[in-house]
Amino acid sequence: MWHPPKIETKRLELREIRLSDQDAIFEYGKKPHISKYTLWEPHESVQDSIDFIEKYAFSNYEQGVPEPFAITLKGEGKLIGCVGCFWVSTKNKSMELAYVLNDEYWGQGIIVEAADAVIEYCFEHFDIERIQCRCKSENLASERVMQKLGMTYEGTLRREIYHRNKFWDMKYYSILRD
Repeated sequence: MWHPPKIETKRLELREIRLSDQDAIFEYGKKPHISKYTLWEPHESVQDSIDFIEKYAFSNYEQGVPEPFAITLKGEGKLIGCVGCFWVSTKNKSMELAYVLNDEYWGQGIIVEAADAVIEYCFEHFDIERIQCRCKSENLASERVMQKLGMTYEGTLRREIYHRNKFWDMKYYSILRD
């Protein structure tokens, strides 16, 4: 089984998710305002967080997918969010960036710092040409992250996703290897 390497940035350590992260994931996962613009539902119990770890994170690691990395502050070790890239198309050498952060840490540039490191890692270690990122058009904070990462706006797919009993427009950004 593949294990995400430890990636260090100025303020952060990115590492693999562990079962012991269940409470930290539940801490933000249960907050409806954090999952408001995501495609996952708020966690109703710690078991939902355990399921995320076992069925999503561990499954991705078994397949060699660099998603999710635990975001931790250097020297603290506690998970405060997740970031990673999953395959859109291996044939077309394209991945998609995803991220989430506990709201106690919003507005500090943490996601940009973490995502920048993961983008660099993925371009260095995977045979990819493109990393895309998308958000519901109402998610202005996530769009701002994409802009700060130097991604190029590609367009909005109108009513692309039907989720939570409504259609959502999705904004797409990308960054290319060169």
